[in-house]
Amino acid sequence: MAFSKELEEKLGQVVGEVTCRIEWLPNVGVIVEGGKGLYYYSPECVKVRAKGGMVVVEGEGLYVYETRTDEVVLRGRAASVRWE
Repeated sequence: MAFSKELEEKLGQVVGEVTCRIEWLPNVGVIVEGGKGLYYYSPECVKVRAKGGMVVVEGEGLYVYETRTDEVVLRGRAASVRWE
């Protein structure tokens, strides 16, 4: 099954164009490529702006390890990643 079709089924919405790429590394952190900056930050929840919405990472001990023009690297124990 194509990745976008799988996302459509899981999210219940059409994924017309890829707005960002998320790499979730269990017990290490999350990399959000294509992000447009931080919207909200706490050790339990980080929100990263992206085209058409926001990537929400929830977990424990989260912190911003590195930011670049279009990339945010989070470290800590991420329990969930969702689109908002």
